[in-house]
Amino acid sequence: MDRDISLDAIKLVACIFVCTLHTIGMFMSESSDFHLSYLLFYMSGIAVPLFFMVNGFLLAPKDGGMKYYYRKIFNIVKIVCVFTFIFDIPKLVRGDISILIPFKQACSSLFFQGGVFPVFWFLGSLIFIYALMPFLKKYIISIRTRLYGLLLFLSVLQFIIYTCDIYTNYVYSFIFENVYIPQSFRLYSHLMYFLLGVCLRLYLTDNNMLKNVIGGKAVLCYIIYILCAALICYLLYRNVGAIEYFQNSIICVLASLSFFLSLRSIVFSGYIGRTIVNLSSCSILVYTIHYPILSLLYMKTDLFVHTDFSFFAWAGLLLLWFFISYWVYQIPYISSFLRI
Repeated sequence: MDRDISLDAIKLVACIFVCTLHTIGMFMSESSDFHLSYLLFYMSGIAVPLFFMVNGFLLAPKDGGMKYYYRKIFNIVKIVCVFTFIFDIPKLVRGDISILIPFKQACSSLFFQGGVFPVFWFLGSLIFIYALMPFLKKYIISIRTRLYGLLLFLSVLQFIIYTCDIYTNYVYSFIFENVYIPQSFRLYSHLMYFLLGVCLRLYLTDNNMLKNVIGGKAVLCYIIYILCAALICYLLYRNVGAIEYFQNSIICVLASLSFFLSLRSIVFSGYIGRTIVNLSSCSILVYTIHYPILSLLYMKTDLFVHTDFSFFAWAGLLLLWFFISYWVYQIPYISSFLRI
């Protein structure tokens, strides 16, 4: 079966969007004024939904049993522990920390958005989803009506929690999820997007009406999403960095779905196709290394001074991360080790 390069394109875009959220987010912390580069931030808010949808789309036809999903969970834990140990090697050599500290930091990164690599919360959420997959495969995914019912239930739950976020922030000046629910445990949102990808693969792939009505309006949905995200995050959340909680909105669901379907409709081939595949294969390493580099630059330099042209710094950093990751992937066994 030929490789579906459109999925690589979606993964690549999602990776770029995640890096954008973190980079522009750090610029934002240095300025309370609105800048043009904020638009980069808002347009990138569908990054996490796209990642979960791609995972669901790819895993939908898989039927390797419990061992298959346990192996995927083991691969995630292995990657997180190894990167955490690498980062802590100098402290371990000096004797500043015990051998147990990297394990604690890895656990914190996976499930509580802490430690050295807080971006690994995404992998922590995947662990929960993979652990649920044998049950979902047997009792939910195999029966279309049950899958649709669970999607509807999760969507309603998303809406309720989204309403709580806005209400508590508007009345009490805090975001409900940010206080009570760690990112890895927001399964009502992440599982919904994952199952949406499953649903697209198994039942809606050949639905021309869905492609024409939603996918065909991708640009319009995307523009509406950006405007709504800007309005709600800037006026109601009082914290522009709260874009991740906008993922619960129906606007984000429609924008993610339309964006996914529109990229799926594009045929990538030749040099462009090969480039997308090569860059997409680096996405997990880019996702891993970009945040520690950002944090180091933020502490050691004055790079993050927000202007209307901050996107130039964003573009340079993005090129740096992909350049480093591409050459690291040329080292033997690296690509196989980083495969989840």
